[in-house]
Amino acid sequence: MRKILIIEDDKIKIEKLSLFFEGETLTVRESYYSGLKELNSYSSLYDVLILDMSIPLWDKGNTDLGGNHEQFGGERILREMKRRNKKIPTILVTMFDVFSIDGGNLTFLELNEYLLNQFSEFYLGAVFYNASEDNWKLELKSYINSIF
Repeated sequence: MRKILIIEDDKIKIEKLSLFFEGETLTVRESYYSGLKELNSYSSLYDVLILDMSIPLWDKGNTDLGGNHEQFGGERILREMKRRNKKIPTILVTMFDVFSIDGGNLTFLELNEYLLNQFSEFYLGAVFYNASEDNWKLELKSYINSIF
């Protein structure tokens, strides 16, 4: 049984990923800080990291919205993983195809290329998630199969 860490805050996406990874041991963290804490404490336990790009800084409580939403929180996690030598095979699963940056936009493909260049030791690639389609499952399965 594989151990998979998911850093994701969208409840529907978490549910779909949980169904996709049925039978595996899953740990879900829903924010930048809780995900980073899990990686710093227990990274050696995990076989794979499934990472979202846009995540809140803190976990959402009953009344707390989770703090600021970090559009590139996933990239910050990757930077910390590289800095701390936590090289777990990582797959980005995002539902955004365009990311706003100063002076324009960054497409899904451009972001993936950038991350592949910056974190090639452990970043495998990106999957475009769409809740109404199943194509993402085939892409994710392909990445998972490349690890195992």
